[in-house]
Amino acid sequence: MKKTVSVVALACCIGLTAPAMGQTQPAAAAPAGPVKIGLVDMARVFKEYNKFEDMRASLKAEMEVALAEAKKIAADAEKVKEELKLLKPGSAEFIKRETDLAQLSSDFETKRKVANVQYQRKEAEIFQDIYVDSVGVVKLYAEHFKFSMVMRFNSAELDKTNPSSLANGLNKLVIYHRPQDDITDAVIDYLNRRYTPTNPAVPRAATKPATGPARQ
Repeated sequence: MKKTVSVVALACCIGLTAPAMGQTQPAAAAPAGPVKIGLVDMARVFKEYNKFEDMRASLKAEMEVALAEAKKIAADAEKVKEELKLLKPGSAEFIKRETDLAQLSSDFETKRKVANVQYQRKEAEIFQDIYVDSVGVVKLYAEHFKFSMVMRFNSAELDKTNPSSLANGLNKLVIYHRPQDDITDAVIDYLNRRYTPTNPAVPRAATKPATGPARQ
C-alpha cells in the first residue's frame, strides 16, 4: 500500500513540476523581417573612385622614373657595343669594354626585375586599399538602410558585336533587379565626397548623383 502511495505521489510531483520546467526553456526566436538585397558593381566602383585613379597615376609616375633609369643603362650598353666593333678583339681595351658591357647588361636586368616586382607589390596594395574603402562604405550603407545583404553584380550592358561580352552577359548571376536595389552610384558618390585628393589642383569630372534606394 505504501509503495502504491509513493508511486502516486511521484506522479503528482512530475505533473506539477512539468509546466514549471517548460517555462525555463528558451523562447522561440522572433521571425526574421523581410529580406532586402542590394547590388553593387565593384568594377564601376574601382573605375570611378577618384582615389583609385590618383593612386594608379602616382604608381605610373614612379615606374616611369624606374624605366628611365633602365633605358639609360640600355643606351649606355648600346654605346659600348658600338665601341667594341672598333676595337681589336682580345686587346686590353676590348676586354675592358667587354667587361663593362657585361656589367651594364647585368645592371639593366636587375633594374628591370626590381621595378617589375615593386610595381606588382604596389599595385596589389592599391587594389587592397580601394577594396577596403569600398567594402566599408557598402557596410555603412547597408546597415543604415537595413539591407540584409549586398551582392556583387555586373551592370554593363551586353555588346552584341562582342562575343566575349555576350558570353559574360549570359553568365551573369543577377538577371533582373529593381533600379533602387543598385547602390553603386550612392557608394561611388560617398567615396568621392569623403576622399581628399593628394593633388587638389587636378580637375575632376562632376560626380554622378546618388541613385540608390530611397532614403526612408
